[in-house]
Amino acid sequence: MIMNIHFFRKSALEKLDYEKILDFFDQQQNFEIYYTTEQEKESYVEILYKDHDFGFEYRYYITDRSRVSKIYDLSPVYSNAKFFLEMPIMIPSFLAKEMLMIIQKLCREFDLGVYHESFDDVVPFNMVEFLAFFEKQRAQCIQEFGMQDKMYYDEEKLNIICKFQRSVNRLSDYYHNEVTVNSCYPIVDNVNGDSGMCYDWKFGTPIIFAPHVDYILIQDEETGRMLVRRDELFGILDKYISEIKNFLPDLYILKAKQAKKCRKEMKKIKKIVMDKNYKVLKLCDVIGR
Repeated sequence: MIMNIHFFRKSALEKLDYEKILDFFDQQQNFEIYYTTEQEKESYVEILYKDHDFGFEYRYYITDRSRVSKIYDLSPVYSNAKFFLEMPIMIPSFLAKEMLMIIQKLCREFDLGVYHESFDDVVPFNMVEFLAFFEKQRAQCIQEFGMQDKMYYDEEKLNIICKFQRSVNRLSDYYHNEVTVNSCYPIVDNVNGDSGMCYDWKFGTPIIFAPHVDYILIQDEETGRMLVRRDELFGILDKYISEIKNFLPDLYILKAKQAKKCRKEMKKIKKIVMDKNYKVLKLCDVIGR
């Protein structure tokens, strides 16, 4: 599900310089710009964002005609910029905030207002109000269509996990790639519907354990794959791991020397292995509550 956010500009101002818009996105990370060919019925520019950390995409469009159905009901003070965003609805608020930060920059730099079909008219962009509007739209979507293979998670914990996800490369660089830093991913039990956040660990290697995950998937050359509850595993590894403070809460590291010593704990770890038949989701499929 998406909602279209249209950009408008006061009619008294000069027309929007689309080359400057494209330059703006050229300077942002993870955006790619595509142009339609002359054979297309309608020409437009697609500005695609590919989010590799969370595994999803969204798009801005610059078109040659208006896509606003109620254009003649809106105030003539504003003119349609023929520029809009297809904003995903069923995503974490963390990602929505990132999108809204870009909208805020666009509106400030190019003197733009915003419009959605549920509005009475074009409005100035307000970050707090628009986030509340997004979350209301998402709640209505869930009420009408259900969760659509999405997963609920504690809002506060999800926000911290999302911050960790954005920090994977930075943490790897900080520790000079001497410890593994993996991405988190949600899993859902195919039998009973139990769900939670999971994190991979190659047994016996140094690693940073992500905050607030529920499961650790241990990969071992001799034993194979073992899914365990993180809290139970930490109870066994308590003397080997140490907390990383002043960055994110509930963040722990297993350093190289201690990682080697963990092999002696394999018998204990085998006793807490779970029998799980689960499917993997993307982190963008998790919604806080």
